[in-house]
Amino acid sequence: MELLKAPIPGQSLTDEPKNYPWENPPEITDPEEAIAMHMSKFNDPEVIDNMLDLLDIGFPVRALAESILTASVAAGWHSIDVSLIVAPFIHEHIISMANESGISYVEGFEKDEEAAQEKERQFILAKAREMLKSTPKKERDAGYDMAMESLGILDKPESEYDSMQEEAPVMDDSMIETEEEPQQMQRGLMARG
Repeated sequence: MELLKAPIPGQSLTDEPKNYPWENPPEITDPEEAIAMHMSKFNDPEVIDNMLDLLDIGFPVRALAESILTASVAAGWHSIDVSLIVAPFIHEHIISMANESGISYVEGFEKDEEAAQEKERQFILAKAREMLKSTPKKERDAGYDMAMESLGILDKPESEYDSMQEEAPVMDDSMIETEEEPQQMQRGLMARG
């Protein structure tokens, strides 16, 4: 019977409008005024202590700045647009507070950049393997060998690149899965597909 008490689709559209602060026009529309409002909050010693404690235990600066701005939007102080404009300033101010206090901090962008680079590396690696796998044996020349060597280097984590500069491993045909070639090979510009 609990299922019958769940909200029905579209029920939020039948609520009385402007029940929540974010459904009303924001109190502040000027980004400079929003920065001034946030700075007045940051000057409160109780707020500073808690922020520095969070940073000290490893809470990322990025997450802290985003949570402050999200709470401000939810309270109706300013809009999301103003949050996007003032976000870099808030981020830098939190970093300067941590630096002044001598607290080591984590910015929060490191994992995103590393994850994006790893994802891109894996995508390139998969596409290169597919391309090399589909190369007919008759067309495997010096360029193919160079591509195989490059694939071997790309297959290693970036931290190993420096040690590989002196002696790069060479991949051979056995490292790439190949399908049996068709009996009759097509020739021409679009033959590879």
